[in-house]
Amino acid sequence: MNITPLRAAIIGCGVISDIYIQSLQNKFKIIDVVACFDLNEDKMANTANNYHLRAMSYEAILADDQIQMIINLTNPKSHYDIIKQALEHHKHVFSEKMIAVNLEDGQELCQLAKENHVRLGVAPDTFLGAGIQTARYIVDKGLIGHPLSAIVSLNRDFDVYADIFPHMNQVGGTLPFDTGCYYMTALASILGPAIRVSAFGRRYRPERIGKRTDRPWFGESSTVEAQNIVTAIVEYENGTLCTVHFNSENILAEDPVLTLFGDEGTLKLGDPNNFDSPNILQKPNNDPVDFPFSHGYRENSRGLGAAEMAWSITKQRPHRASMEMAYHVFELIHGMYISANQSQIYELQSTFEKPAPLPTGYLDNGFWGPTEESALIF
Repeated sequence: MNITPLRAAIIGCGVISDIYIQSLQNKFKIIDVVACFDLNEDKMANTANNYHLRAMSYEAILADDQIQMIINLTNPKSHYDIIKQALEHHKHVFSEKMIAVNLEDGQELCQLAKENHVRLGVAPDTFLGAGIQTARYIVDKGLIGHPLSAIVSLNRDFDVYADIFPHMNQVGGTLPFDTGCYYMTALASILGPAIRVSAFGRRYRPERIGKRTDRPWFGESSTVEAQNIVTAIVEYENGTLCTVHFNSENILAEDPVLTLFGDEGTLKLGDPNNFDSPNILQKPNNDPVDFPFSHGYRENSRGLGAAEMAWSITKQRPHRASMEMAYHVFELIHGMYISANQSQIYELQSTFEKPAPLPTGYLDNGFWGPTEESALIF
């Protein structure tokens, strides 16, 4: 098969950019990363040198007709401007989570992508990894019967995390948006769209002092801008009811919980922030089973969503990390905050088509068969 890769530029050379570039250069033939940009010129130069890319201004990247895709790895507050400019220049965009900060901005970006006939894909793409795809397989095959309820629980210590990445204590960057989106995206990919949510929230210890001596904000005061403890009940279109718990004021030792309860079994998933999250299947009157992976991409494959989108563009089919699902999860999390602030149930306005699962049975690169990337062709 003759493969014509899409030429892409990396925007944002921070901590996540290394694994993206490594994955796209070493795992996938469908994307050719040719350029990078960062406001920090030293970071941009180091990334360009390390990965043999052209260091370019964003204006130059947008003006380059040979660059077809923007891979946006900037902080959430920058997403709207970066994505909007790219879409206006008729370039496809794959962005790190989430799509924007404000709900209206996310709506505008989706509409702009439609008007300009270009693709917009949004992380997280871990739902395309072995763990969540195997969970989808288990549920689709009826191994837990009809899904009836679910539990999501995530704890972190943002007194530490947000002292490294201050946007985590700002609107649109709190735990439900920053990490909770992995959980809600995993459920969306398995269960489909939600229809309403009811939530409570608490803003605990809102005034903070920078503690890290290696950061310029050491000793400076800052404010937690939104509730950092959120609980919610989500009702899905298929009837599943989900209890959600997000607490960013606990401890560093995370205890991630993502469990689906059906009328014929229980499925305990691992951390959906990882590609290789395990799946423990419990059937009646049997011991729990560590279910074998049915899909590839067990290792860290960030950038998988961008590669799948590139293949979808080439094959002229819908891409799986779609803007519709990303916006729906974005609205769902906003809905939790709206519900908590207004003391009323929030009815979701958006919906999406559940993405097709990846094909099963694709192995790591080897002489005996196809590479994992071949799963993205179909």
